[in-house]
Amino acid sequence: MISIGEVLPHRPPMLFVDKVIELVPGDRITCTYTVTGSASMPGVLVLESWAQAALLLILWDDPQPEARASSVPIVGRFGGVRFGRNVLPGQTIEHRVELSRLIAGTAFLTGRSLIDGEIVLEVDRLVGGTRPAKDLRIPAERNAR
Repeated sequence: MISIGEVLPHRPPMLFVDKVIELVPGDRITCTYTVTGSASMPGVLVLESWAQAALLLILWDDPQPEARASSVPIVGRFGGVRFGRNVLPGQTIEHRVELSRLIAGTAFLTGRSLIDGEIVLEVDRLVGGTRPAKDLRIPAERNAR
């Protein structure tokens, strides 16, 4: 069985997925994250946590650990994001992500995050994937400006 650490490039304190509950490769994933510390989890980090679950779904079948050093996960666009109530320390968020389409390495995803059945995040659309790091570098002449 593949572990989360073999697939995601994230490490604590920026790893926001604890466990994979259900995985249907190329279709959907359900993951959890239990909030630690003494402060509530801001909505932007709930969204980051959901996006990490989405990345697990995209990469699970072909994690290519040797390619992680040279490939970068990217988000092209989020759409229709709605935040619910605050997420408090000790609460466990359940992320549900569905892959709508995968076209030439670009994934189109949708989903939500819940706490005890209550929606705390809805995402109508995430467009993202991974790209070779060399393709994302800014040319030296543009850096000089």
